[in-house]
Amino acid sequence: MTSTIYDLGYQSYTGPRHGRAHSFWTLVVFSFRACFGLGRGEQARRIPVVIAVLVFAPALVQVGVASATGLQQLIHYANYLDFTAILLALFAAAQGPEIIVTDRQNGALTLYLSRPIRATDYALAKLLALTAAMLVLTLFPQLVLFGGKVLIAKAPFTAFKSEASKLMPIFGGTIVVSFFFASISLGLSSFAVRRAFASAAVIAFFMLMPAFAIIVRLVTVGSFRRWAVLLNPGTVVVGFTTWLFEIEASRRSAVGRADLPPQAYLWVILAVCTIAVAILLNRYRKNET
Repeated sequence: MTSTIYDLGYQSYTGPRHGRAHSFWTLVVFSFRACFGLGRGEQARRIPVVIAVLVFAPALVQVGVASATGLQQLIHYANYLDFTAILLALFAAAQGPEIIVTDRQNGALTLYLSRPIRATDYALAKLLALTAAMLVLTLFPQLVLFGGKVLIAKAPFTAFKSEASKLMPIFGGTIVVSFFFASISLGLSSFAVRRAFASAAVIAFFMLMPAFAIIVRLVTVGSFRRWAVLLNPGTVVVGFTTWLFEIEASRRSAVGRADLPPQAYLWVILAVCTIAVAILLNRYRKNET
């Protein structure tokens, strides 16, 4: 019996090694693109594109009507997030599971963790990517409103100086709201083994919590009834934006009837985000080796 040795020319890799930071940001960019189905089939782009169109449509309509009538007051920043909140929840429910549950289902998570990136890095990269994707749907429509209000004015520069004070609430509010939706979506999705289950859990949260808030209001008395509105994610977003843009809530609205300290909505958002991120990191920290 004879043996033959073949020299196949295997060599060690001598190219650049970018390390953990490069892997992290590459994953962020890849996941951000995945949120909008970029680089994938038409079916993957269908939901994000439809939601994006529906989110931008009211801003374009407001600007168009204001431009046709010459009435800048028809453009409103504060109630825009309230109007599009259900669409933002649907986007988070559809795309949050898409970027983390899919990796677990097809075994890509194990491959990611074989590189310098850690499990917590993976979770934070996904959170940052989804937050950035949500920002596209929250910040850019607001900037369209801002630009429209400035450009349709008779004196655009004067209008810009007058509206410039709104830029800080626009940027600050959309970042906080985007992080709110993204952290809830990924925190709940981290428990699921299938994408459909994760999406159902996120949708159930945003649909059932308002009903739960109503039930709590019905069975409680006194000041507890007022604070029950904080159980409704949509009302929390409305209260936060109302406070941020320094406008008075309608007395007929849930925020107006509750008459809570305006900062309470911000503290609830921060508390929910903290809990959701802690859950997300804890779920993936178990994969650390």
